[in-house]
Amino acid sequence: MNCVRKWWSSLVAKKRYFWSNKGPGSDCFLWQDVLLLIGGIQSELTLKWNCERYIRFLVSCLFFLQSFFIFVVLCSTLQTNRDEMFKVVVEVLKFSAFLVAGCKLLLIKLHRKSITNIRTYINDGQTTTGDNSYDRLELTNFKQRSMTMIRFIYGLIFIDMALLSIPNDITDMAFDIRSDIQPFMSHARNIYRLLFITLLPVGFLPKFFSSMATVGTLLLGMQANFKVLANRFHSILSQPFVINGTDWEMINHELKDTVKHHLEFWRHFKALKSLVGETFFLVHYFSIMSIGALCYICQDIGVNFLSFVVLATLAMFLVEYYMFCHFVDSFQDIANCIGEHIFQIAILMPHNRKNHSHYIGFRTALMIIWLNTRRGVSMDCMGLFNISTVAFLHVLNIAYTVLTFLIQMSQL
Repeated sequence: MNCVRKWWSSLVAKKRYFWSNKGPGSDCFLWQDVLLLIGGIQSELTLKWNCERYIRFLVSCLFFLQSFFIFVVLCSTLQTNRDEMFKVVVEVLKFSAFLVAGCKLLLIKLHRKSITNIRTYINDGQTTTGDNSYDRLELTNFKQRSMTMIRFIYGLIFIDMALLSIPNDITDMAFDIRSDIQPFMSHARNIYRLLFITLLPVGFLPKFFSSMATVGTLLLGMQANFKVLANRFHSILSQPFVINGTDWEMINHELKDTVKHHLEFWRHFKALKSLVGETFFLVHYFSIMSIGALCYICQDIGVNFLSFVVLATLAMFLVEYYMFCHFVDSFQDIANCIGEHIFQIAILMPHNRKNHSHYIGFRTALMIIWLNTRRGVSMDCMGLFNISTVAFLHVLNIAYTVLTFLIQMSQL
């Protein structure tokens, strides 16, 4: 009995440590790497695991097998059921989703080096303000928001698996192979149902949303560093040697140190902008088609288990699109805050004949920082348009147009 109590106490202690602030369970990058591993991408952390190679092999085989089923059903539907609007929309949407998931995974692999560098920059906490409590608070907020986003993705995977594991006619109609190519033996059908329907969220969702977890976490981490940088400018504003102009050598040192942090942040932010622009290109054009199509599917199938799966997936697509727009807009707000601090420093800094050259040099450097910051924080979708919440409202309008078009076509 004592052995059982000791084992249980040890298990509880390990569980508490795992989910504590100092334990691995609080590390958003750990769970991001686990999601990437389920999606089929190795990382420096998961590379050390003994089972890493087997997991990647199994999920890759599952994904390619499901992609093959999707392609076969799409070809069969286009050949025999062109007039059935609902069936065509479902199969085209499934094939497009798998295609986009593969492209997202390829983007992560192509940008693996820059992703690793940005993660290292965020974890090292190279940008500091001198106010340790503020820096720790921003780091804690970043981890909590990132963990919330990643848990949301894991929750969607488990919910979809639970709902798709419940057999019903609507699910068979939307996901099952047509009768002319369907396995005839019951055990073969059960294997097919397990691989293609029940395990569909495991094979598809981690690949599709791994980019959301990766890019979203990097955006939140860089946002926290940008806030720390803005607070550093605010701390300069409160320094007596800046306001009184009593120690221009100290002012020079503080300015050079701040510019050093600013340039380091900007180097990593430039790499992040390239990743965001290419990823958002896929998100934007898939959302235009998928949001309207999923709404059309929901209104056609009515209320059942499958409709909850569709609604959960639709909500995730909307959250993914809005997340990109909201996070990018937040950088502009922080940039404006830095501009206000620079403007106040320039106003309050004393000027006289003795410190004229120092004053002009200090003010010029601050203006250059402000101009580069204001112009550089905006992100675009591969040069097509700027990413902002206005784009989110625009895509909702387009999705409604797609929904109306599909309804009209189905009534012909």
